[in-house]
Amino acid sequence: MAEILITGAAGSIGTATTPLLRAAGHRLRLLDVQRPSAATDADDVRIASAVDDDAMRAAAAGTDLVVHLASFASERPWRDIVDVNVESTRVALDAARDAGAAILLASSVHAAGFVPSDEAGPGMPRTRPDTYYGFSKVVAEALGDLYADRFGMRIVSARIMTFGDRPHTARSRSTWLSPGDFARLVEAAIAVPPGNHVVWGVSANARRTVDLEPGRAIGYEPQDDAETHVEALAAELGLASPDGIRPVGSDPLGDAFTTNPLGEAW
Repeated sequence: MAEILITGAAGSIGTATTPLLRAAGHRLRLLDVQRPSAATDADDVRIASAVDDDAMRAAAAGTDLVVHLASFASERPWRDIVDVNVESTRVALDAARDAGAAILLASSVHAAGFVPSDEAGPGMPRTRPDTYYGFSKVVAEALGDLYADRFGMRIVSARIMTFGDRPHTARSRSTWLSPGDFARLVEAAIAVPPGNHVVWGVSANARRTVDLEPGRAIGYEPQDDAETHVEALAAELGLASPDGIRPVGSDPLGDAFTTNPLGEAW
């Protein structure tokens, strides 16, 4: 089993997936500016900022994998995005490099937010960010390329789509990423070969428009499908049947992020 450092462990993804990774036998180090609610006495909890070089190096030492989730998770003013999202990625890469660990970088669908959904595959589309937040994820992927090429690091840049316990929006019928599948993606990243592997963080949804093959190439085999929740989703949306859920079609991958004001917190 692996020793895994998770940054931003108090966030929604960390909270939902740390119990799954712990149950799989992995040893967890959880880093955040507050104690994660999902932490147990079995975990090594580090109360620190992900932009603190010394704290991150200490937390990563001796680990097999760094899972870098720490960032603002939606649009923010430019300076916030640069100071937190961009800087923490650089710090995390340096810490993983010094530890000799692999690293999973939480990129985002918003790195390619202006790509039309029906043009998203096969393979991985080029970056077309929809916000400053999306731009920060483009930077994360580019830094992943730099560190993989210069230092021979083992990196996964996961373009996370719609994470949650189950799909809660019409769009997430195509874009849902379950906690179980994110945990599977983390486990695939432990033994990833050298290079920066850009993959979709998405479940095996029958209605997805993105390609699972880049993830399968590193051993990521998602098992969950939004269709198993489609009746509950229709009821939540006030629809008589799933037939009323509008297909994604050619809408941009970034959805509302492509129309909200640039740089505003919303």
